[in-house]
Amino acid sequence: MKWDAFFGRRREARDRELEEIRTLIRRIEKKAPAQYRKDRTDRYYNYSQIRAYVRPLRLLLGVIADREALARDEGEALRTLFLRLRDFYDVRGRLSMEEAVLDVRLRKKLTYLLLVFYDRKDIAGDTLSAYLEKLLDGNQL
Repeated sequence: MKWDAFFGRRREARDRELEEIRTLIRRIEKKAPAQYRKDRTDRYYNYSQIRAYVRPLRLLLGVIADREALARDEGEALRTLFLRLRDFYDVRGRLSMEEAVLDVRLRKKLTYLLLVFYDRKDIAGDTLSAYLEKLLDGNQL
């Protein structure tokens, strides 16, 4: 008797998501700064092993992989990146938008993400604050 008849779909969907994550990682690693590869692996990629993080990680890596978005509209790209980062670090959805925007640790994680994935050190705190404040206006993109 094959018991996977009841549980096979869920496993297939997860396998598909993990394959998508691997594809995104390969795409990101082609252009990401090599000196931060270990940091990316330690702080982001290894979360694919934990079931609750698979979907938020896939969405976050999808946004990161779209490198042209940051060049097109930096503010919109940073807001989208921040929202995906919030979803990734707040898997249970406990942070309100206002709490997330004001959370210093989450902002630091965003600036660190910009460093290890894009090698961007030029976005100042004031500029980042101005971009993220627009999330509080109710226009979440």
